[in-house]
Amino acid sequence: MTTTLRFKEGDFVHVGRDLMGNERNTVGHVATVVPDSAHPYGVWLVNPSVYVRASAEEVTDGLASTGFPIRTTLVAATIGATIGVGIFVAPELPEPATPSLSDVTTAPVVTPTPVVPQPYRPEPHTSRQGERKSLTPSPSASVARPSTTPAKRHRVSTPPADVRISYYRVCEARPQPCIDAGSLTMYAGNILGGHNYMGYQWLSRVPVGRTVRVISGPLAGTYRVYGHLRINRQGGTIPDFPGSPALVLQTCEGRGTGFSLLHRMEG
Repeated sequence: MTTTLRFKEGDFVHVGRDLMGNERNTVGHVATVVPDSAHPYGVWLVNPSVYVRASAEEVTDGLASTGFPIRTTLVAATIGATIGVGIFVAPELPEPATPSLSDVTTAPVVTPTPVVPQPYRPEPHTSRQGERKSLTPSPSASVARPSTTPAKRHRVSTPPADVRISYYRVCEARPQPCIDAGSLTMYAGNILGGHNYMGYQWLSRVPVGRTVRVISGPLAGTYRVYGHLRINRQGGTIPDFPGSPALVLQTCEGRGTGFSLLHRMEG
């Protein structure tokens, strides 16, 4: 009997354990699907970059990362760029020739003339005749007063008053490249995610009760925020959202990930 599988080749997924029982707990893309196998999914993981086989129970929806790129990814990209440019080998330089004794000349010896110190003779001080007159007017003590200008406050990221989302990319199978390119990205059916350092840091801070209008696309409609959620990680498996949201707005907060949860408004 053939088992119905949720994912197809190219889908972005999270892998818990692989065929050998090793705990992976990372994301990747489905490379192969064998429906009649006990481990039907073959997945290329993102970090580390390796191919693994996994059962259907260990493969779930993957949570895209909306924070800074992983350092190891940057290092790998740097190494790849270095290999692409090529390795430059400096040519060998000839050793300097050793001078012969005939080329060596003697320099005259110069004895410096010693400096004889002169005895100290202090200069006579000038004298002031009569009593010193006081300054007019006499200076008075002053007290520094605080400035009436308030100190400049750092601007805290806040969502716009009227939230209208008119454009986003639909990247169900491979959301991470779309997010990394700076786009507001739809994936997993109802999540709109964007990098916090690319202008989308307000997504997880839309106040409760605020109305959000999605103008076009598969998520077109009017929604209202009913709550928030924050998890202490980036990437991994998609968490269980309370309240069955119709729309989720996602971005990263520090080392974690934040979400605004919305219900669709009737009419």
